[in-house]
Amino acid sequence: MTQKSFNLGDIISTSIVLVLFLAIFFVMIHMIKKMKATTPLPPQQTLQQQVEALTKRVQSLEQQLDKLSRTNRQ
Repeated sequence: MTQKSFNLGDIISTSIVLVLFLAIFFVMIHMIKKMKATTPLPPQQTLQQQVEALTKRVQSLEQQLDKLSRTNRQ
């Protein structure tokens, strides 16, 4: 019965492949944890909602301007 001995090149190439697989495995775990940790952003306001908010602000400012102009007249 003959025994096959492994040469140094086989050991080195097998070790490199093993290290690469381990590195990919840990990077994937890190990426999954990172994705789970980030909270989803709330949806942005639509253009219509922004217009409505600005309209309310303008109306409020107009009312304040009317009040100020009334107090200046008196």
